[in-house]
Amino acid sequence: MKKKFEGYLKDLAEAKINSLPKVNSKMHTLGPGSMGPPKLTHMGPRPDGPLVPSNPGMKAHGPHIAPPFLGKLPDKEIEKRLKAVEKDTESNELVEKVGDQYEYTKEFVYLAYASALSNLANNRIPNQSDATGFQFSPFSQAGTLMAFRGFFTNKSIYQSGDPTDYTWQSTSGMTGYTASERYYSVSTKRLEELGNPTKPGNGVTWVVINAGSGIPSAAIWFAERFKINSVFSHWSITAVGPWVGSDFLVDGAIIEAKIAANAITVNKILNGAIQAGKIANNAVTADTIAANSIVAGKIATNAITAGKITAGAIDASKIAANAITANSIAANAITTGKISASTKITVGTGNNIGVIDGADSTYRIYAGHATPASAPFSVKQNGEVTIQTSTSSSASRLVISGDTIKVFQGSTLRVKIGNLA
Repeated sequence: MKKKFEGYLKDLAEAKINSLPKVNSKMHTLGPGSMGPPKLTHMGPRPDGPLVPSNPGMKAHGPHIAPPFLGKLPDKEIEKRLKAVEKDTESNELVEKVGDQYEYTKEFVYLAYASALSNLANNRIPNQSDATGFQFSPFSQAGTLMAFRGFFTNKSIYQSGDPTDYTWQSTSGMTGYTASERYYSVSTKRLEELGNPTKPGNGVTWVVINAGSGIPSAAIWFAERFKINSVFSHWSITAVGPWVGSDFLVDGAIIEAKIAANAITVNKILNGAIQAGKIANNAVTADTIAANSIVAGKIATNAITAGKITAGAIDASKIAANAITANSIAANAITTGKISASTKITVGTGNNIGVIDGADSTYRIYAGHATPASAPFSVKQNGEVTIQTSTSSSASRLVISGDTIKVFQGSTLRVKIGNLA
């Protein structure tokens, strides 16, 4: 462009010079005794030579020629030449700014695909929901060619994600398509480190997925490319499995406030992923567990064993009232081997209770009073049984204690059987 513009200026100067009358110049030289610059006289043909000295700061050597007077070109000629220059400088850019948006300078054809279409009329659909399996790749993840292909012509630099913008046609009978190549990887590296199945990254292995087979559940990355008329597409690599390596997370990056309700489910936790070593002390407390959030359906069979429960971890304060019912206990789940010898089982409240006590050194069973010795019914560890119909010393009552049976009328003993000592 620069050379064209310089050529234009040269042509313009020569046109102006050639339009002037020929002149003769009398040449002078500067030498000792000169009285100033020489007089210039237009006489005859214009001699060749520099218009100015080669260095303006030095005395000239050789002829000094008067510059000719340049005439003015017609306005139309100037306008014509300027338009020619402007035409040569027109942009050949692919993208231009229109308003506050960018778009292509020419229209392009975008392609999209769908596995099924509803309400198709004149190759168009009225609603976005009429397109099933809408995507930009011609093959499904199972490697099957999609049933419909859509065309969308526009200058937009972004492909439309609206299926109603496309003109649809069946892919049945179309030639040139080759089933896609599909691979998966279980690599835990970042996307930029994976490479692709053709040129895998360092230490990354890509495994081919056979035609008609789905993506394995263990896959973390899925790679796909296809070929149309012997032209390969670029590899498309997407994440299909969750993976967060320890090197991806800063300490304290994931906190409760950053986890949506119900975001972590059983299906999103790998077997054996949560172990005691990965749970901080006191991290899981009653306050961090929602009511009724842990039910039998969320606990795998044999998931909770004695070896996974710290001694004394589960006590009455950590079990809500009525939390353990018959429906919550599997048949044969509680056996003598799972009950401690020092266990104390209490039914009722206050003095209106029945107790099986493995901790008391004398009494094993008692009822009617929280203090074993005051209870109207008790069984000692040695087998001695005490039964009193009343614990009041002034009330009529029957008392069976050890090897003696006593009958009182009020406070008066009327009958004593057994040991009469």
